[in-house]
Amino acid sequence: MERNDPLTPEIELALLLQRTAARDPVAFRALYDKTSPLLFARLLRMLGQTSLAEEALQRAYVRIWERAAQFPVQRGEPLAWLMTAARYCAVDLAGVDRTRPAAAVEPAPNHFDDAAGGLSAPERRCLGLAFVDGLSLDEIARCTSLPLQAVKREIRGGLLALRTGKTRNRRAA
Repeated sequence: MERNDPLTPEIELALLLQRTAARDPVAFRALYDKTSPLLFARLLRMLGQTSLAEEALQRAYVRIWERAAQFPVQRGEPLAWLMTAARYCAVDLAGVDRTRPAAAVEPAPNHFDDAAGGLSAPERRCLGLAFVDGLSLDEIARCTSLPLQAVKREIRGGLLALRTGKTRNRRAA
């Protein structure tokens, strides 16, 4: 029986990763075509230079080709897995000192528009470090000297405020 219903993007990417793990070059090309613009945009934001982002992208897809069999199919988050591979390549390429002081990674003030005006300073800082600078939660905790749970709370609260557009009763910024 022929299947006519389209696959969800997550299932399609997971299948492409499985076929890539079996060393199928056609699947790998399709995976690259579907995901490279997203990964490149993330790498460009992280690295700030086109040439570095292109180099990191190339390294990421070599890593993906070599490690596709390690994708945890049961978790079903192929894009997150691909983004993580790309992020590690960017960190390796840039030679980022993972213990750098907070001042070295402070996001520029123009990372957020007026919609973010209702965010507290810790929420703005944690969101900028996570989504603009590409740092992990542990890295944000080290850079801000906040406990990991506080970083999670600030990011969660900031995202909720941005999504709902509501300004809550805020701490002093």
